[in-house]
Amino acid sequence: MKNKKGFIATSMIYSFFLVFLMLMVTILANSINNRILVGRIKEDIRSEIDAEASFAVDVLPSKNYAVSEVVRFAGEDWNVITDKGSTVVLVLNRALNKQEIVSAIREEGNNRIYGTCNDTDCQVRACFNASTTQTAGEQYCWYYSGSSYRIPAWNPTSSQINNSNVTLRQGQTIVSSVVRSWFDTHQSLQRVLNKGKLVSMSFSDGGSTVSGYVRIPSTSEVSSKAAWTSTKGPFHVLERASNTQTKIYNTSLQTVTSNTSAFIRPVIEVYEG
Repeated sequence: MKNKKGFIATSMIYSFFLVFLMLMVTILANSINNRILVGRIKEDIRSEIDAEASFAVDVLPSKNYAVSEVVRFAGEDWNVITDKGSTVVLVLNRALNKQEIVSAIREEGNNRIYGTCNDTDCQVRACFNASTTQTAGEQYCWYYSGSSYRIPAWNPTSSQINNSNVTLRQGQTIVSSVVRSWFDTHQSLQRVLNKGKLVSMSFSDGGSTVSGYVRIPSTSEVSSKAAWTSTKGPFHVLERASNTQTKIYNTSLQTVTSNTSAFIRPVIEVYEG
């Protein structure tokens, strides 16, 4: 009788143990399955964001675009400058704001760099407005007088910056520094760049031919496109007019001293489709 009771007790203990093991296995299996499902959902979401053509922000549809037409691309509104067929040249449908400019050059409130600048409208000089040649510095191009200046350039080489002839020395424009830094830190533009959606453009700053994925409007673009007449100005134009003069557009193309302030409107070229 005692052996029988002991057998029953042992059987019950083993039964409870087996039930416990089965529950643990079931819980672990569900946990693993849920983790796999969550991982797949994350991958699907990432694929949708990174690759699906349905996200218009990353894809410029193939069609005929009209000059000045507004399109949405890389999280920004742009105006069409030129439809080249397989590619489209676009200009930002606004000027860069104060926050973007300050983030780019890490300097705020310096009237040798800024013109009129507030949270909504911010004009920047092409070259440093030097009060004396001693305060001009070497980081940017600068202008003190017709005989004391550093020639503005979009992307000067080291030899141009350190030219032994002082009157031939060049410096990067403040505008170039802002635009290139803005582009490099713009997450949506960097994403479409990595997807091969942007064209590397070759262009002239009025002295040298340079290349890059971002620039500002050129002289020929603002001279030939009627769409600019309704655009808020003044804004900087790419080519310099001389060693001491740059260009702006303010209802028409104008030549100004290189320390004149104006808005900044980046330009990109995008593959269709």
